[in-house]
Amino acid sequence: WTTDFFGPKLLTKPQTTGIPTASAFEGKKLIVLYFSASWCPPCRSFTPKLIEFYKNCKEDIGCVFVSSDRDEKSFSEYFGKMPWYAMFPSYTSTVNRNRQGRLSDIFKIQGIPSVIVLDAKTGHFITDNARTEVMSAGSDASAQKELVQSWLSKEAVPIDQASFGSGGGGSDNLIVRAIKYILTKPTYMLGIYVIVKKILMYLEEMGEDGGIEDGKEL
Repeated sequence: WTTDFFGPKLLTKPQTTGIPTASAFEGKKLIVLYFSASWCPPCRSFTPKLIEFYKNCKEDIGCVFVSSDRDEKSFSEYFGKMPWYAMFPSYTSTVNRNRQGRLSDIFKIQGIPSVIVLDAKTGHFITDNARTEVMSAGSDASAQKELVQSWLSKEAVPIDQASFGSGGGGSDNLIVRAIKYILTKPTYMLGIYVIVKKILMYLEEMGEDGGIEDGKEL
């Protein structure tokens, strides 16, 4: 799946011929896709944080830079500071542009920086909320490693079953996951029951007060 996604080769440094994609992630458990560009201020701010995170967790994760840079100089200067791989940038050929566009469409990338986490073995989706999670982990190496373990503990799902924009970890959307969470908390269920009951009583009282007559509003 990595060759299908990233192409036959990945760059290790700017202006090189690349290495075979098929052997690039041996021993890795997760692959992080980093959609970013040098011209994007939030990207330039986030990149050093992701580099620190990667260096502390690289035994488990591989990372691929998916660049939105528009020329070789900008790409080379930006990618040259990164300790991971990069796809051949879109400006280099129509094939590379189409391949990168396909990834953006698959993961519904609406803006950058965006960070997607996939299972390294299967390519299944784990989360698209990794940027926020990496930021929350900060510079604490223990918190960073705990975050990686939390990704590994999530259910990775086929991409065509994934719910993007919800943080991932399965195909459930936010509403479904909220309902599941509430169902595990009896106290919350009791509170909701009481609130709903009060609302129904209030509506009943409104009807008795003449707010509604013969099925029509007065």
